[in-house]
Order: sequence, then structure tokens, then C-alpha cells
Amino acid sequence: MRIVILTGIFPPEIGGPAIYTERLARELSEKGNDVKIITYGKSRGDYPFKVVCISKKWPKVLRHIIFFIKTLKESAGSDLIYAQNLFSVGIPGLMVSKILKKKFVVKIVGDYAWEKSLMRGWTKEGIDEFQNINSPRINFLKKWQGRVANGADVLITPSNYLKGIISGWGVPEEKIRVVYNAPEEIPSANLSKEEAQKEISIKGNLLLSIGRLSPWKGFLCLVEVVVGLIKENPNFKLLIIGEGEERKHIEKKIKDLGLEDNVFLLGRIPHDKLAVYFKAADLFILNTGYEGFPHVILEAMDNGVPVITTKRGGNSEVVEDGVNGILVEYNNKEEWKEAVLRLWRDKELQDKFINNSREKIRRFNWDNLINQTLAVLRLV
Repeated sequence: MRIVILTGIFPPEIGGPAIYTERLARELSEKGNDVKIITYGKSRGDYPFKVVCISKKWPKVLRHIIFFIKTLKESAGSDLIYAQNLFSVGIPGLMVSKILKKKFVVKIVGDYAWEKSLMRGWTKEGIDEFQNINSPRINFLKKWQGRVANGADVLITPSNYLKGIISGWGVPEEKIRVVYNAPEEIPSANLSKEEAQKEISIKGNLLLSIGRLSPWKGFLCLVEVVVGLIKENPNFKLLIIGEGEERKHIEKKIKDLGLEDNVFLLGRIPHDKLAVYFKAADLFILNTGYEGFPHVILEAMDNGVPVITTKRGGNSEVVEDGVNGILVEYNNKEEWKEAVLRLWRDKELQDKFINNSREKIRRFNWDNLINQTLAVLRLV
């Protein structure tokens, strides 16, 4: 097949979507497909496929126009266009597919209308409650989201939870295919916990959390939970890896509560350096109000770290409460404190979760992801 992949980010930019798209393109290419990437930003690297970059130095409107023109040019001889989001690449991809009469596939990993409305202060509701909100500006985003989704021949999404959200936009269920994501391999760190903690220069009973510093990720709540935890064990320390718009609020919360010696905002850490942090951690915790599919939880499991997370979104498709992890209510400080103390004190339960997680993640692997994605694209 001749496949044009449209993506908002691509290496050297960091983040799950960039890593995913690069590996997807490599493996599709290795299987004999003619792959082209069109992306914003700049690319470095020697790839077995063509990468077309649109500089972010252009004004926003102009770079979207250039993206559309490049997509139109590069897609002329293609079999299909595969967009990695609904808006920044999905809208130009849909327009080109209609002009050239090409098949159009979109990967949806979240609800753009909800995320934008939350960040702009238009709503404080969670993603599930948001689906029933009715206001002019929110409805405008929802309308465009539904229009692009319905314009695609097929939608690929990484969880049954998200399939339910998307079908609520008025998209026929038969157009939605679930293809589970797979954890990206992290170079192993052949270190003991003590050696890993020495390398990162933080010692104690470490609680690791990774994610974008966004309101729905619940980091402010976790910081408050630490206050209760250190009353039980002063050696508890929370490590937060990630960047985002909530950073200043989290920094202020840490300072206000006097937790500078117990909570560490580590910023962005290159993906290939994460293994040492997993090795150093006692528990991995993710207090998220929304997770389309918890990629980072798979990585924690793959690195042998017991997991506690919320009952929201696609988390329960990976974590079975009491079987390979603990599920708690989002932002429930008391539940979080009790769950952390329970799991930290029970080494047998930790071993049970680690062993059961190894079994669970076997179904989430790149061979399955590539084969299932290819099957969808061939069907289209």
C-alpha cells in the first residue's frame, strides 16, 4: 500500500505520539508499504521513508495552509491518508481526501473538544459529563469534531472506552476499530533499586508518576496526599515527570505545603532515560481523570513496578483491581493514601501484581498493533 501518514509531532520532538508514529512508519515500511510522513516541526534522522516537515516558524494559519498544500501534493499517488488526530492534521487530511477521492483513516486518542474547553476554562467537567454539555462555543468544537470523524472511512482508537465516547458523537459503531497500543521499549537499566536511586540522586520510598501536567492528571491531589503519607513514613517521596500548563500551580502547592524535600518536579525526561526511574521506584501512581489508553501504565508494568491508578477512562482495560493493580476514585485523597500505604506495606501483594502484570501485557505488543492496524488499512 501507498500510505501518507499525517502527524502533529514527530522526532526529535518527544512524547508518545511522536514515538508511536515513527515506529509505526518504520514497521509499515519494513513490511513492504510505501510510507510518507507529513508533520509540523523539523525532523532529524535517516528514515527508510520520506518525511516532509512544515516549520513551526510560520504563523499558525499559514503553516496549516502549507500543510494542506503539501498533503495535497504528496497524496496524489497514495492509496490512503492516515491522520493521527482530528484537528491539526485531520481537517486538512479530510479536505485532501475529498479532493483526490482517497480513502481516509483517523486515529483518535482523546476528545479534542473537551481538552480545549477545559484548558480555555469553558468547563470544569470530566470527559464523561462533558458529553452532555450544551453551549454555543463548546457545540462549535463538538460539531467540527463530529464532522471530521464522520468524514473518515474508518476511525482507529486504542480502547473500548474511547470507542464508546466516539460513537456518542453520532459516528456509526461499525466505522470504529479498537487497536490497543503497545508499550514502547525502554532500554533496560541493569541496576538495583539502591543503585538507581543513587544515579538519580533521590533516595527513599519513591512514588513515581509520569504525565502531562494538565488539570485532569490530578497531580495537585497527589501532592496533597503526600502530606498524609509522610506522617506514616517520612521517607515517602513523590517524583513527577512531565511538563505542562499546571506546573506553576503544582510548584506553588509544593511550596505552600512545605514539601520541597518530599515532592520533586523533574520536568521532561528523555524516553530512553526512564528505565532508571522505574528501577528506583517502589510504586507507580497515576491519578488521572481521563485516560484514553494508559500507555505509561503499560511501561510501568513492563518494568516491574506495581501500579495504582483511577477507575476512569481506559485504565480498567489494563488494570484489574486487586489482580494486577489497585483502582481508586479520581482525586479521592483518602482512598489514595490508603491504597499507597496498603500496597507499600504488602510485599506479597506487590509481587502478585508484578507477576500478573507480566501476563496481562503480553496482549499489548507491537506485533499485534502493527498486524491489526494493517488489517484495518487493507480493509479500507
